[in-house]
Amino acid sequence: MKKVIIHYFTGTGNTAHSVKIISAKLQAKGYDVDVRQVIKDVLPPEESYDYHIVAFPVLSWSAPVIMKRYLHRMPVSNGAGTAVLAVNGTIFHKGNLVKGYTGQALEQVENILRKKNYNVFLSANASFPDNWTQATNPPDKKDTEAIFPLGEAEVLCFAENFMDEKRELYRCGRFNRMWSGSIAALFGFIGRRALGKFYVADENCNGCSLCAKSCPVHAIKMSHKKPHWNFSCEDCNRCINICPERSIQVSGPLLIMQLVINTGLIIWAILAILKYVPLWLAGETSGWLNTLLSGSAFILTAEIILITIATFFIHWLSFVPIDAFFRLLMWIPGVRRYFGRSYTKNYRRYMAPGFNVKQGC
Repeated sequence: MKKVIIHYFTGTGNTAHSVKIISAKLQAKGYDVDVRQVIKDVLPPEESYDYHIVAFPVLSWSAPVIMKRYLHRMPVSNGAGTAVLAVNGTIFHKGNLVKGYTGQALEQVENILRKKNYNVFLSANASFPDNWTQATNPPDKKDTEAIFPLGEAEVLCFAENFMDEKRELYRCGRFNRMWSGSIAALFGFIGRRALGKFYVADENCNGCSLCAKSCPVHAIKMSHKKPHWNFSCEDCNRCINICPERSIQVSGPLLIMQLVINTGLIIWAILAILKYVPLWLAGETSGWLNTLLSGSAFILTAEIILITIATFFIHWLSFVPIDAFFRLLMWIPGVRRYFGRSYTKNYRRYMAPGFNVKQGC
């Protein structure tokens, strides 16, 4: 009997639903199937398998950071056959179906696995209802019911191709790899963390802590019966979609204030560096060293390095101490009510049918 293990991460259940379909299909054909959900502190198994399947939702043209870290920890393979499935958000726009774009996500995961000697022979996409509730209103019930069967059909096709060991690898092209990879890197390093910091529980929060208990990366902590998001958020959008009181919002005031503070401090730092670095280098040196350090190439390099350092420091300043100050103010009911103002209040919430939020499957 062929042994298969499916490694997967899920946010609101689309990927978990795909894995159930794949697992049932393979078991019906006589495969011995293990399933490993990727959450914080879960490590890859050391035992050997004949085949591996990796499944994940696409977040900003990339696999979730926790998924990539998990794959980097996987043991070196003896050439086990491997397939990769990317789950994309899909919507209807003006009556037309618009599928999500994978970008470099599949190829990046493929490269990680190949370096571990996994024989990646299949990679594909599956389209399910969009769940990025921070930015877009999820599809309504009618659109969801139309999209879901399309995604299920793509997953079944993937399972059939896997059992047939059909070699078919997704490619997006060099240019698309470059731009999507750059954005994905920025999102993974700072974007997902910053977006998590814009979450707030409004006055409807009853302190049930379901968001904290079900967060796959443990990014939510409860304090005085209110959730607080730390800097490890994956931006999987599970919390905003599962809240039974619909109390989790993207804070409009917090978003605006942080953007104004962050942008203002960065502009001030850049202007100060451009003004004072050349003067400082000229005033602190003399002779041949002055000639060397006052050269335009050296000054430009120094300015770029200092601007980079200042930008990272300002991001930390905004999303750690300044964020802590705003969160402290939110203990005042009127202030929390003000920070709870959001465009997401009127957004629908989305969970894949049958998704168990407590078990993440």
